[in-house]
This record gives sequence, C-alpha cells and structure tokens, in this order.
Amino acid sequence: MTSSTSELVLDTIEETLEWTDLVLHEDAIRGLYPQQREDMKRNVAATNVSWKTSGAAIRACASTLYEIKNNCGAKNFAALIRNGDLDFSKDIAESLVRAHEWLSSSSIPDRFLTNISARTLGDIAREKNPAILNKITEMIIEVEGKGVSEADIRKLRKKGVKVNRSKAGKAAKKGLDSNATKDEAIEYYTRIVNQMQAQLDQRAEQFRKSVLANQDKAAEIGRLKEQIKELKAGS
Repeated sequence: MTSSTSELVLDTIEETLEWTDLVLHEDAIRGLYPQQREDMKRNVAATNVSWKTSGAAIRACASTLYEIKNNCGAKNFAALIRNGDLDFSKDIAESLVRAHEWLSSSSIPDRFLTNISARTLGDIAREKNPAILNKITEMIIEVEGKGVSEADIRKLRKKGVKVNRSKAGKAAKKGLDSNATKDEAIEYYTRIVNQMQAQLDQRAEQFRKSVLANQDKAAEIGRLKEQIKELKAGS
C-alpha cells in the first residue's frame, strides 16, 4: 500500500486491532517465510477494516445528505444535487436521502451494505409493508455481504407481497375494535409495526452473533491446526 489513505488505515489498525493474533487459513500461508506471514496478516486486517468502513461510509453519506436537505429549502437542495457540487449524480443523492430513514434504524451490519447500490437502497426504502421489509433485511444478512440487486427485490416482492400482506393484515385486524376511530386505528397499527420491527432487529442481532461465533470457531480451528503442524515439524 502506497497511498496516504492506505497508510492511515494501516496506522489505525496497528493502534486499535490485534492483527498479530489473526489466524489465516493454512493454505494461504503455506511456504511463506515468517515475515511474509506477518505482512499478510497485517494486510488482511487492513482489507477487512477497509471493507467494513466502506459500508459505514454509505450510512454516513445518506445521513449527511438527509441533514443537508432538512437544513435548507427544497430549491436549494435541488440545485445542490443538480449542479455538480457533489461527487456523484443527482439520482444517487436522491436514493441515499430516501434510504436514510431505513438505514438509520436498521440493524444490518455496515459490511453488508458495501455491495448494494444507492439506487437499490433507495428502492428498498420505498417499501411500506413491514413484512416485506423484514424479508428484504433477512435476505441482505443471509447473503453475508454479497449484496442484493433491484431484480432480487422485485422477485421477493412478487413472490411474497400477497401472502405476507394477507397474513399480517388478518393478524393485526383481529385485535382492532370494529368501532375504533381513525386516530385509534393509526395508533394501533403503528404499535403493530413497531413490534414487527423489534422482532426483525432481534433476528438480525441473533444472526450477527451466530456469524461472529462461527468466525471465532474457525479461528480456533486454525490455531489448533497450526499447533498440530508445529508439533509434527518438531517430531
């Protein structure tokens, strides 16, 4: 790595991350000298941090654009995104603004956002059905950073929207008084949506913990393999 940005990332890693404890797959380091192994560990750690940071940057970009829009008039914001002051297109800016409210409340890990385009994020944010949004979020987490496309979202909506709306609607309607006022109905359905979002967040957190646990197990297996290899070499 030669750029100042890359050097800054590496400096940050050395200060905050115990990259020397990183265990790489034995096939990746077979035949390398000890210094080459250490260099690989250091650069792998830098790569992973950079990848995670890119997802966090998407969230931050959406947030700051949303703040800009709220702090100025509609005409000012329209001129800003139209006249080249930003380093990306008007369509991307509009998509990220739409995506902010969903991203700011979503429990999706930053690293899973890297391979999703701004346009797709904006398209997801248009979804008003919490059951469908739940499935979209689960799909993003399940593919573990491989990303999803607008085509993926369309297929999911086409496949699940009819059934999910029916089930969610019937389940929610059972608890609503037939004589409820408009405000009472809004309050009731808002509560249902919040409950579903809480369930979604809980599932995402459970999945995150499961992924981390698997990573820890893989690292431990790698350490044991290294110990076995060293014992064989010393016998």
